Amino acid sequence: MLLQARCSRWLTVFIDLDSPLFLFFIKAVSSAVITSIVFGFHGVKAYLKAMLMTMCVSLLYCGGLILFRQIFKPPDLVIINDVPYFRTDPLLLLGLTAVIYLLLLICARIFRERFRSTIVPLSFTVGGSDYSCIGKIDTGCNLTEPFSGAPVIIADSSVFTPDKSLPKRIIPYTTVSGSSYLTAVPAQKVLIDKKSAQLPVYIAAAPKLDSDFHAIINPDLIR
Repeated sequence: MLLQARCSRWLTVFIDLDSPLFLFFIKAVSSAVITSIVFGFHGVKAYLKAMLMTMCVSLLYCGGLILFRQIFKPPDLVIINDVPYFRTDPLLLLGLTAVIYLLLLICARIFRERFRSTIVPLSFTVGGSDYSCIGKIDTGCNLTEPFSGAPVIIADSSVFTPDKSLPKRIIPYTTVSGSSYLTAVPAQKVLIDKKSAQLPVYIAAAPKLDSDFHAIINPDLIR
């Protein structure tokens, strides 16, 4: 206990625990850790974007909570050291949580419908060869490579047929008619609507698709 007290005293001498700079550093580190746990690391650009979104949501939540308290002054809401404390009925809290969850599901379904009929130009490079076609962003396509979790694009066999010398991966899938698998190869470059997609991405060849498009694109590639 004596050693702990001395260490705490030395820490207080050299570091002002109430310093805005120190508090900002602690919050930035905690945001970085939370972002890593929730979103993982998929490149510096994607990580910084996820971290920025996390901080923006936190700021909006904090600002909205303070504004709500200043306007309505609820007696059951107290903010101490930037930490909100609520006094509420547990059943009411569970009910509101369920309502918010349902609203989020409805919003997610609405946004998925926006992507369902999106037709975009698609081009990709596999084994040093370039391919291009018209692709459809389909929320019903959630195929991923089993080991890496990388998204898979399904291309019409009339547009793309993988060379036998390329390393292939087996992509299992399940439909209403049953289960089967596709063979896919990694792409060196993917452009969706002239925008570069984050790698890794796998391209799988499939039988003839709809005449209006020649590839099915996993929607995770545009998020």
